[in-house]
Amino acid sequence: MSYTGSATIHWAMSTDADLAGYKVYQGVLSGVYTRTQALGLITCSTGQPGRVVDQIVNGAANYIALTAYDTSLNESLFSAEIVITKSIPLLTLLRQL
Repeated sequence: MSYTGSATIHWAMSTDADLAGYKVYQGVLSGVYTRTQALGLITCSTGQPGRVVDQIVNGAANYIALTAYDTSLNESLFSAEIVITKSIPLLTLLRQL
C-alpha cells in the first residue's frame, strides 16, 4: 500500500468519571479496522481530544472510528465512522507507471 500522509481528527471528550483513554481504529473497509492505536488521556490546544492519524492510504477511502476505555479496560462502542480520502497527485501516478 502507498501512504500519503496524515490527517488530524478531534472529538468530544467522554464524560465517564473513570475514563482512562481512547483508541483510534483505522482501515480501508467500513467496519474492518486493520490498525489500532491506544492513546491514553490526551487533549490538544483546543481543550478537546485530538490526534494526528498517519498512514492514510493513497486514493482510497480510509475509515476511522474511536472508542473510549475506562480504568478497568472496559471499552465503549465504536463512534460513528469518519471517512478520509486523499488523492495521489497526477505527476506521482505518472512516475509510478
